[in-house]
Amino acid sequence: MLTLILAEAELELVPAALAGHPAVRTSAKRRGRSPRSILLDSSLHHPALRSFPEGERRGRPDIAHLFVLLCLDSRINLAGELQTIIHTRNDDVLRFSRETRIPKNYTRFVGLMEDLFAKGRVPEDKPLITLERDVPLPQLLKGMPGEKWACTEDGERIGLFDEISRVKGDLVALVGGFPHGKFHADLSAICDRLVSIHSEPLRAWTVTSEILVAFAHRSPAVPPKAKVRSR
Repeated sequence: MLTLILAEAELELVPAALAGHPAVRTSAKRRGRSPRSILLDSSLHHPALRSFPEGERRGRPDIAHLFVLLCLDSRINLAGELQTIIHTRNDDVLRFSRETRIPKNYTRFVGLMEDLFAKGRVPEDKPLITLERDVPLPQLLKGMPGEKWACTEDGERIGLFDEISRVKGDLVALVGGFPHGKFHADLSAICDRLVSIHSEPLRAWTVTSEILVAFAHRSPAVPPKAKVRSR
């Protein structure tokens, strides 16, 4: 089993300190929503983030969108060999059932995430996505079976296919859910290995796709080909 975690993801509702900013109020008004009920999005709220702490890396729900699309449409997920999790900068944890079908349209994805933050589960009757609050990264990892890797540009350089093929049993892999910079958590204290898969920094979705393909190549439970489904 592979558990992929988009860790310290920049996915959050608009903070109270930014709710009164004109850029936030304008985007909320256009959607008929209150400022505190919408996702923080740097493409819309860049003026508000200019002087905000770590504003240069916040408000990136697009990274989470691409991550979840890649995971849930992967051969590993179709074979029942994947757990998909997002951990946010505010220690919210989003868990996705393997049957979840995420909207490919970004605007619809944003609306889905806003509903999740408001309700804690969607759909409410038979939830496919759940939200847990106040779960720090060390607590999330504690008790998870298997080796725990964190993908970071200053980690040990590895050949991903070779190293994953040597893993016996489960693997938990952390991918940074922020556009640049470093993890806030002390990864060496909570992970077995800090690894780097390329000489240059890679986007979160690129690292995710590399891990999914490498694990699929390793796992006998994943068929070599899967039907392509058009949606």
